Amino acid sequence: MTPPTRQRGALCLALGLLVSSLGPTTARAATIGYWRMEIDNDPSANGLSVPNEMIFGTALTSSEAELDGSNLPTTTVPLTTAPNNFSVASRFQGGANGINASAAWYAELSVTSISIEFWARTTESVATPFRWTTGGLDGVVITDPNSLEVTWAVDVAGTPTAFSMSALDNMDANWSHYAFVYDEVTGIAEFWVDGTLVSSFDGPDNAGLRIASGTPIELGVLMDYSSAGQGTIDEVRIDGTALGPVAFLVPEPGTASLLGTGLVLLALRRRSLRTSTD
Repeated sequence: MTPPTRQRGALCLALGLLVSSLGPTTARAATIGYWRMEIDNDPSANGLSVPNEMIFGTALTSSEAELDGSNLPTTTVPLTTAPNNFSVASRFQGGANGINASAAWYAELSVTSISIEFWARTTESVATPFRWTTGGLDGVVITDPNSLEVTWAVDVAGTPTAFSMSALDNMDANWSHYAFVYDEVTGIAEFWVDGTLVSSFDGPDNAGLRIASGTPIELGVLMDYSSAGQGTIDEVRIDGTALGPVAFLVPEPGTASLLGTGLVLLALRRRSLRTSTD
């Protein structure tokens, strides 16, 4: 099996948008968790409780975080016209402080393929934007902001096995959109930054993601304000399928430029096929 390439990702993006004038919605049928960071249902001074957009899901809670209306990746939710008024940030700085938020396990999180996406920014060298593991050979962890790394665990013929991709991005004070995608059927894992494929891994086919039942999702572990206005997360969405970039929560390209890009990519693809058969 040939690992995916940037060209394939770009082709999928162009063709997908060309045939879908309406574009994807923010909450799809396969979405199993979505925390928009728009509402705090915890009235306590140091509490945060962000509701899950999925009616069956649990809230994202923290005793250290708060909504932040001054630091946003976009003023509207990408792919929609819904307003984006807040992100989430830590109240405190230094040491073990951070956003340190978690969402309790619920049944719909039991999946074997997955797409995890969120917007984030930080200048810290030690933090974990996303952690979903017991600490053993299970789950997904996205960590090490200065040389972003993702580790995921799968079941290979009954044997727990972990894989990883590293040096994915050097996070900074600017917002970026991150997406990790894993397809159980093909064994392919991909990592996307701002809609661009930066790394892929072709693992064993039919190896389902290992998620230990009862494991909470953790966000922004040790991710605090290293300086004012930095260390924030927004729009965290999880799907129980392997999404293509056309469905990510990132801005869509304009129709005219998309059409041109799509035609060029189709021409390149046809030329490649002709060359391979000559």
